[in-house]
Amino acid sequence: MTETGQSQNTPLLKRLRPFLIVAVSCFIIFEIVALTPSNLEQSSTSETSLTEESLLPHVPGDTTLAAGIPVKKVPDYSIDGFNYVSTHAGQKQWKLVAKRAFLYNKEKIVHSRTVTAYLYDAQDKITLVEGREAKYFMDGRDLEIYGDVKTTFPDGFTTQSEYMKYSPTHRQITVPLNYTVHGQGEQLGFDSHGLDFSMDRSRIILPEAVRVTLTKSQPKVDSPSVDGATTSPGVPEKTTVDSDRCEIDRLQQIAYFTMYPSRPLKKRFVQIRQPGLYSRSRRSEMHYGDFAKLLNYMTAYEDVLIQELDKPSAPRKTALGASVEKSRSEVYRYGTGGRADFDTQRNVIILKEFPQVYQDNDTVTGDVIIVHRDTDIVEVEHSNAFSAGEPQSK
Repeated sequence: MTETGQSQNTPLLKRLRPFLIVAVSCFIIFEIVALTPSNLEQSSTSETSLTEESLLPHVPGDTTLAAGIPVKKVPDYSIDGFNYVSTHAGQKQWKLVAKRAFLYNKEKIVHSRTVTAYLYDAQDKITLVEGREAKYFMDGRDLEIYGDVKTTFPDGFTTQSEYMKYSPTHRQITVPLNYTVHGQGEQLGFDSHGLDFSMDRSRIILPEAVRVTLTKSQPKVDSPSVDGATTSPGVPEKTTVDSDRCEIDRLQQIAYFTMYPSRPLKKRFVQIRQPGLYSRSRRSEMHYGDFAKLLNYMTAYEDVLIQELDKPSAPRKTALGASVEKSRSEVYRYGTGGRADFDTQRNVIILKEFPQVYQDNDTVTGDVIIVHRDTDIVEVEHSNAFSAGEPQSK
């Protein structure tokens, strides 16, 4: 009987096997789906029926910032407490943590809200990015962040914008020209249209409408000066540079400023401003490291002009002997040359390459001219000309 019963049941089991597999699969799928969107869970006593509109990932009072999101389509999956790590060849590229994420299988898009991204460089140092939304494609590696984007680099330097894109293949952070970027570090800050940052080279390119601000940190003063005031030697506290383009080498702590060749020659100048000083040149570079170790913190190149504005003080004695009184906004001394080095230790400007200095009605020329910022002293090496007359207009 037993053998007969087994032989009779065997064909039946074979015939039922596909149905059993389908049933088990459906059970597994049901379990997975049941664990996904919390907003799909309905109480058995609820009288509210589910509609397609109620399943949309709508945030009251908010709009979707990320481009290309099918906002009128119900997402295939909704995940609370989303955590995803993108890897390649066993190495972490970036990690995304979000309050909520939505998956669209057909479009292969993952859209998330209230996000924090961790970007890993070659040494596994983390650049932290926070924003309102994020988007990436399931078959790609690039990550896009939208809305109130704050990027914090490993050394504490931060940038703020409304959008950024990260390409892990080249470890590149990009902000297009149509977005304004604000950056701020301990001493250096900037505003620019767009940004391109290479993690491997540690270089920031500011491609358009650049303004860089350098603020000198106050040195420690052991004792007050003779009159009881504590003074800060060297460069004034704030330097502002305006240019078309700037490249910042964060390893060497040097910023390079240039202008577009397409600009008219009369407007193709990098402009430098300090309290009591205006300067312009075709290009310039700024060192923003430790001021105690810097000799020349800034250099201006080609067609250099420097203008010093009179300080609000008593009548001053000029380098050439006359005593004059100037208004606060009047240019009392200016110089030209092919190069100007700004010495942070002595607070002087060193003019080279056919330099000339004009003060009152006098002109001084030589091989090298040293202009002292805090006095009226002008030093000249190998003076080859001296004239008294009307200064050239600038």
